[in-house]
Amino acid sequence: MSKTGSAQRGKFWRTDWFVGVLVVLGVIILHQTTNFFAGLEQRYYDYGSTSSGRQPTDRVAIIAIDDQSIANIGRWPWSRDVHAKMLEKLTEAKAKVVAHTVFFSEPQIDPGLAYINKLIEAYQVIPDTTREQLLPIETLLAEAEGALNTDRKLANAVAGAGNVVLPLVFELGEPRGNPDAALPEFVQKNNLPAIEDNVGAAANSLYPLPATHVLVPLEPLGAGAAGVGHLNVAPDVDGSIRQEPLVIRYYDSFFPSLSLAVAARSLNLSPKDIKVQLGEGVKVGNLQIRTDPQLQMYTYFYKDREGRSAFQVDSFYDVMSGKIPADKYRDKIVLIGATAAGVGSTQVTPISPAMPPVLTLAHSVSSILQEDFFVAPSWGQWVEIAAFLLVVAYLALALPRLKAGAAAGLTVALVVALIGAHFVLMTSQLVWIPLMAPVVLLIVGHLALTTKRFLATERGKIKSDVESAES
Repeated sequence: MSKTGSAQRGKFWRTDWFVGVLVVLGVIILHQTTNFFAGLEQRYYDYGSTSSGRQPTDRVAIIAIDDQSIANIGRWPWSRDVHAKMLEKLTEAKAKVVAHTVFFSEPQIDPGLAYINKLIEAYQVIPDTTREQLLPIETLLAEAEGALNTDRKLANAVAGAGNVVLPLVFELGEPRGNPDAALPEFVQKNNLPAIEDNVGAAANSLYPLPATHVLVPLEPLGAGAAGVGHLNVAPDVDGSIRQEPLVIRYYDSFFPSLSLAVAARSLNLSPKDIKVQLGEGVKVGNLQIRTDPQLQMYTYFYKDREGRSAFQVDSFYDVMSGKIPADKYRDKIVLIGATAAGVGSTQVTPISPAMPPVLTLAHSVSSILQEDFFVAPSWGQWVEIAAFLLVVAYLALALPRLKAGAAAGLTVALVVALIGAHFVLMTSQLVWIPLMAPVVLLIVGHLALTTKRFLATERGKIKSDVESAES
């Protein structure tokens, strides 16, 4: 009885189904406790997302603060009257929208301006009778103050343009109380008031990314701007930018990304025309942008063309000097930002290991306007689970009954089918369904069961040879 029980236990440990169970449990544990599958999905996502031949909108143009511009205009940061002159050129050219990725959050005070202001204060206490004799000095002081107050020049240019959208940046995190102070009026008017909840998102705490603090542009600049939008990003675990939070929740208010604000402005829409659909997406006029439950859009990154950016990129200096006529930007969405080495940060994206934020912004704006974005549907997780269970059934029921050649052929066919479906959905439908876990389970399970079968056959052969020799 003891020998029989021992033999049964030996057969139990060597059965195909038990090996299959171990493989499935191992894959599930790996999936839940590591980023291994997330890394595979991201690599394949990058491959699939860059394999489509979609073209960006020709309405977006970039004026780059590049190395040539810095070499000719001067070291960074530039005086703000330089930016003011560029805005005046684009205003004359009747650009549709102008957006900056440069933050103007602190005043730029020329060292000489402080002395001029002191002289003006001293001049104002001079008696009127004496002041009449010093009118030329008063005129000179006023000219000097106007020439050195570059913030005022830029503020006048922004207000005069009437189509400039400026960036702000949030500090992400869950609020624990109330804000330190009320937001400036020019920020509050960009709050998105139209909120819909058609899927019970609030009941399931499905909200946009929360924020606790915000860095805003200077009051004179922001007050004259046509709008503001955030430039926050949400990197994946590998540091790459694949999604953009179209909306951020600041306590009880919702604010758009810079790309969303620019796209809306280009369509002659205001923040009131942007409809936030909690847990689903964002609607801008007749455009429906589907997102993940946190209202993050999977941006479509357009491939470079013959080694050049998919977007029209011109040097800031070439436009300022007149080498490139400003009329080129009539009715265009003009994005101004740094691309020079050492000026600002760069971002990792599916098509570049070092993309300037102004280029990332261009891809996002085009994705919104052309509805070129990837969708990870809510039912995608059920498809992944179904594929996983199908692979389990195949490993447990079908594979043990097949001969080695047939098993290998069928396994390869299933792997190709899963990966092919993944690829076709991304390139043709812009739908992303994670299927790498079932693919890995299929490959590892086949190898494990095939290896186990081979070892069992070898053991049987060796035992038979020994018995034959003894006989």
